[in-house]
Amino acid sequence: MQRHFIPISLKLLLNRCSLYSFNHSCTFSYIPDSAEIVYDGLVKICDSLKFVKQIHSSLTITGLVTKSSHLAAQIIIKYGKFGDLNSSRLLFDDININGDIKPSSFLWNTIIRACANAGLCFETLELYMLLRGAGISSNNYTFPFVFKACASGALLLQGKVAHGEAVKIGFDSDLYVEAALVDMYAKCGSFWDGRKIFDEMPVKDLVCWTAMITAYEQAEKPEEALLLFQTMQQVGLLADEITIVSVASAIGQLGDSRKAQSVHAYAVRHWFLQQICVANSILAMFTKCGNMDKAGLVFDTMDERNVISWNSMLSGYTQNGQATEALLLFDEMRDSGCEPNAVTALIMVSVCAYLGSRHLGKKFHDFIIAHKMKVDANLQNALMDMYAKCGDLDTAIKLFNDILPSERNACPWNILISGYGMHGHGEEALRLFSRMQDEGVEPNHITFTSVLSACSHAGLIDEGRKCFTEMTKLSVTLELKHYACMVDMLGRAGLLPEAFDLIKEMPMLPDDSVWGALLLACKIHGNMELGKLAADNLFQLEPDHTGYYVLMSNIYAASNKWQEVGKLRQDIINKGLKKPAAFSMIEYGNEVHGFHTADRENPYWLEVYQKAESLAIEMQIAGHIPDLSCALHDVEEEDKEYMLNYHSEKLALAFGILKLDSKMDIQITKNLRVCNDCHSAFKFISQIYGRKIIVRDTNRFHHFNRGVCSCNDYW
Repeated sequence: MQRHFIPISLKLLLNRCSLYSFNHSCTFSYIPDSAEIVYDGLVKICDSLKFVKQIHSSLTITGLVTKSSHLAAQIIIKYGKFGDLNSSRLLFDDININGDIKPSSFLWNTIIRACANAGLCFETLELYMLLRGAGISSNNYTFPFVFKACASGALLLQGKVAHGEAVKIGFDSDLYVEAALVDMYAKCGSFWDGRKIFDEMPVKDLVCWTAMITAYEQAEKPEEALLLFQTMQQVGLLADEITIVSVASAIGQLGDSRKAQSVHAYAVRHWFLQQICVANSILAMFTKCGNMDKAGLVFDTMDERNVISWNSMLSGYTQNGQATEALLLFDEMRDSGCEPNAVTALIMVSVCAYLGSRHLGKKFHDFIIAHKMKVDANLQNALMDMYAKCGDLDTAIKLFNDILPSERNACPWNILISGYGMHGHGEEALRLFSRMQDEGVEPNHITFTSVLSACSHAGLIDEGRKCFTEMTKLSVTLELKHYACMVDMLGRAGLLPEAFDLIKEMPMLPDDSVWGALLLACKIHGNMELGKLAADNLFQLEPDHTGYYVLMSNIYAASNKWQEVGKLRQDIINKGLKKPAAFSMIEYGNEVHGFHTADRENPYWLEVYQKAESLAIEMQIAGHIPDLSCALHDVEEEDKEYMLNYHSEKLALAFGILKLDSKMDIQITKNLRVCNDCHSAFKFISQIYGRKIIVRDTNRFHHFNRGVCSCNDYW
């Protein structure tokens, strides 16, 4: 009878499974030939890497580890489960070199599977080649994980070689092999090869249908994914949890709220929401559809939440312009004990950029550093963008300079060029654009959007024309946004005929951004005829966009066409449209204070009103003449001047003068374009109080200092 011994360090494990008891007076205990059964039970109940290593050590001492393929495979699987693939590979190699048995296809498949599941694509393919070199035949358990490795590494050539081997051996018609092939070809960019395999399959089970649906979804072809899902249902197959995850993602890409509710109902009926991955996918679907009420309902009813759940809600609030809700939810996330990760940080940095809050942005940057989060390229770029949009261009430049020149792709260059443009530094933006090319970085379509926008804000017409021409030389495809930038640039400069000629020469139909840029230019320069043409096109393209009606109404009002103003006002009422409310924010201490026009909800409103009235008097004495065209047209003249005093940005400014230290800059963020009267008023106030005032509106930054604005009245 063969004897095996188990070290006393495994006593706890054996006691837990109630198989044997130990003699405390000895170092080892004897067990019978059923040792393999005992160890198999021990491996199955292992719940930590430490216990796996203990069992592996014991098996090494007894010699069983190199004699039992089954036990060796179980240990390899457990190492893989706990992320220690190095130990898995060392054990496999030890068996291959020193074992009494040679690894069977079962053991080879076990190590190949472990590496593939861990995303080690090259190690997986190396093992596959060693398997073939060892003269062991691949089978239908080998190929799915080889294809999975090729898919994760986008290794199309290697995938085709393995596909050829599967055809040669005869496993290409296996359902799981075919499903893996569909997934591999889709992820390697050879989408139609995957579809051809799918179409030629004589029998398709749920795994294959789901693989093809997922392939369409991941290729950002949501319509095709949903059409295939519908066909799958018509042939009598019911979706499982994995299918629903892909379908929910496809609907999220489409932004179809009605379909989203149908999938949600299906998941509820089949109890799929019990699984956190499904609940997270439904949650993300609703946020992408802009339905935050439904997303909140799913989130609130989840039995379990992980960091993905919280990040989905935070991202949804951010993308739907609900920054305050995102900040509150972040605090709730911290209180819940869920630790934020780098994705959370990326989302919250975007929230700060949206709010234009330098204080909050610095706070989250410090949070990232304190928690030793890995700042990858995406997070570094987001921080740069945030500082630029919060008015701290110097820190954005510092972050840019911290990136090694060899690691700078187009993205950080684009962010900094855009930052210069937003702050009105057009010439600096052009110099950076030139430096970018000198350093061998190829400009892309985003680069030219940023450069053209910078030229527009700074009135650099000739330079803008040159950049627009240069795009075709660099093989950059002209897009609608580039034409919109050019129309905006020419229109602001008063070159309306040239801007209109450019629209007529466009190789594609102009969209609302192009006509909107022309309409704004017509409003600035009082061109009613061309403005009406632009507005008519906009009313067809975006019939529910109130801002275009308001712009055209202002053009008519400036020309005293009050009957036309009345018609447009009536159109707005008939359509049930509402003019977007002006809203301005300012930081004070650790809080962000917001003000609506004629706001009486802010706790400081009374003293702010008094200060706003005082400012109006001080400006009048200094020579400021209110621009009554910026007030509502259907009120008395004396009321217009009174109402101008309570524009949201003026209330925020009054609050800043009252509360902020006199040596501090006053920084305000507004959700709409700053009006002419407020722009003029801020120049006077910066002179009267000797304060630097920074205003970020929807278009750009305005830096007011000593009675002058950085935009030189060109915005």
